[in-house]
Amino acid sequence: MPDDPLQQLEKLIGHPLPADYLQLLRNYPDALRAARRCIDNTDAEGTVADVDLIADPQSLLEINLEPRQDSVPAPDGMEEFWPDQMLVIGETGGGDYYCLDVFEEVAGVIQYDHQSVGFYVIADSLDEFVQMLMDTYSDDDAS
Repeated sequence: MPDDPLQQLEKLIGHPLPADYLQLLRNYPDALRAARRCIDNTDAEGTVADVDLIADPQSLLEINLEPRQDSVPAPDGMEEFWPDQMLVIGETGGGDYYCLDVFEEVAGVIQYDHQSVGFYVIADSLDEFVQMLMDTYSDDDAS
């Protein structure tokens, strides 16, 4: 297996990573890298780059291994396996994943809701998702 975590990730999902996503990883916004998720501005809940939109390639590989280790419950009570084309790019911190469909059958950023066991589009594009995170977590007073 290749040493590079992004190459390992491509092998795991069986598809190249989307170009816009690779571009985002290369030019990850400093504001999101530093943005803390905790309301009291501590590191207790990590940063956006640690959780919501993971910036570290090794962490990306690890979070993509999680749902692929075992089957997941289906709404009908049966078990199913994580769809190969769903690239996990982050998580909510509450058990849900943020994903991209690398086959581009579904555009935008998709949230996997572990309670309803469903996938839902939450942003029409990766850029919109980044902007949503910036609006939520960036410190307006830091300018």
